[in-house]
Amino acid sequence: MKQKVQELFNECVLEATDEDLLIMKQLLEGIQRKKRSENASIIGGIFAMDRIMRDGKLEISIPITPVTHNSLEIVHGGVTATLVDTAMGTLANMLLPEGYGAVTTNLNVHYLAPGVGERLTAHATVVHQGSKTIVVDGKVESSDGKIVAHSTGSFFIFKKKQ
Repeated sequence: MKQKVQELFNECVLEATDEDLLIMKQLLEGIQRKKRSENASIIGGIFAMDRIMRDGKLEISIPITPVTHNSLEIVHGGVTATLVDTAMGTLANMLLPEGYGAVTTNLNVHYLAPGVGERLTAHATVVHQGSKTIVVDGKVESSDGKIVAHSTGSFFIFKKKQ
């Protein structure tokens, strides 16, 4: 397996443009971030997600790079949805007692502007926390403060298997 991956890697590097090399660098750094536990998931590592908790609200931001672009060279809608779902789901899970988790059961995303600039930041705030579900409000802003998307999510609370 290692040899096949090395051959593929070498082939990709030999034929790479500068943009291809930038993308490969971000992907490899994402693997390192995951291995160093800087991010809990490979998605968080690849997108270089950074998080900050402020006043009961969670912020997760990512740099806008060719890895996040769609064919129009703006942030792909799926990346925006992943970012806001991650922020809302992370906040929901942070609120739960030891031994419990929450997973997304419903995600609504309203795209309001293209994702352009240097970074996107998702803000998550709890709307309702019950014994079975948590409802969270989210918004995604570009680095110039423009709202790119507004979102709501419902999260099902469950007891983790031991």
